[in-house]
Amino acid sequence: MLTSKFSNLPRAKSTEDFIALSLSTRRKDFLTKGVDGEPIFLLHDSSPKKYVPGIQYRYINAQFHSTCRIKTNEDSLQDQFAVIACDSEVPELYELFINCFSAAIESLPSKAVTKQLESSIQDLLALFRDMSRPNRREASGLWAELFIIERSENTPKILSYWHDDPYDRYDFSWKNAYLEVKSTTQPTRIHDFSVDQLCVPVNAVGYVASLLMLPLGSGIGIMDIARKIDNSISGFPLLRKKLWSNIAKALGSDFSEKIDRRFDLAFSEQNFMLYSMSDIPAFKNPIDTRISSIRYKASLDTTSSSLPQPTLDFVSEILRTSSASERQADQVT
Repeated sequence: MLTSKFSNLPRAKSTEDFIALSLSTRRKDFLTKGVDGEPIFLLHDSSPKKYVPGIQYRYINAQFHSTCRIKTNEDSLQDQFAVIACDSEVPELYELFINCFSAAIESLPSKAVTKQLESSIQDLLALFRDMSRPNRREASGLWAELFIIERSENTPKILSYWHDDPYDRYDFSWKNAYLEVKSTTQPTRIHDFSVDQLCVPVNAVGYVASLLMLPLGSGIGIMDIARKIDNSISGFPLLRKKLWSNIAKALGSDFSEKIDRRFDLAFSEQNFMLYSMSDIPAFKNPIDTRISSIRYKASLDTTSSSLPQPTLDFVSEILRTSSASERQADQVT
């Protein structure tokens, strides 16, 4: 894995000379280690040299048109690069930084100029800027969503259905179907719902996945699950970018604490339930139209699932059925 290879690199002795890992056979992009041990991406810039102001955020900075001398196991060269560095004061962020940027640069053109480099990294720079802001999401919620993705038999498919915005109404959505993931570290299966969330459109179906979770110091963390997912989508650069971007957005400024949270994997496997949204206790219609944004807690401890198999395997079955329906629709059109 790229992160482990990075850890074996020696520190740079200056800000211009680096021993680096080559990241591409078609581009001259590299991952190296800075003077203070921080990860640095060197992205080749083929445009004429001119002054372009650098970008500085709390955890990350970028400089353009920097001349660097690079040595790899196979070669040595001197050229012009965009230099994107992670803050050396936050080593717990290194792995996320490396994965986010390595996924993003896979889609860069063979000969990228400064504007293309700026455009490609701007979203990621903004992403790390946003990580300086609080995020109210619990680590257990992100862990549960990643758990569902990793356990699916079609990881690329379910990852493509995953929301881009952590505040979307549903965690997963595809043609005429929605899946909301609920998790709790309490001993009872009580979850927060909104009335709107349980009102799926006409001719659509909705599901609720419910996980009981047990904090465990020797358990599985967010990054552990993310690595497994990443390994299974190595041929899908856009999905890799989505995976790591979503994780970064969900972590927010308290990423150090959330990354360290670990849970008992076997416990969640044994205490997984899948429901139809119509199974969930809800207010009876009609609700006064002057009232909106209703949120409430519902206990599912005594709630039976109407699904034939309220299991993890049935999530994969739902996806298989959906994929088959999409293929049939494509053939008709």
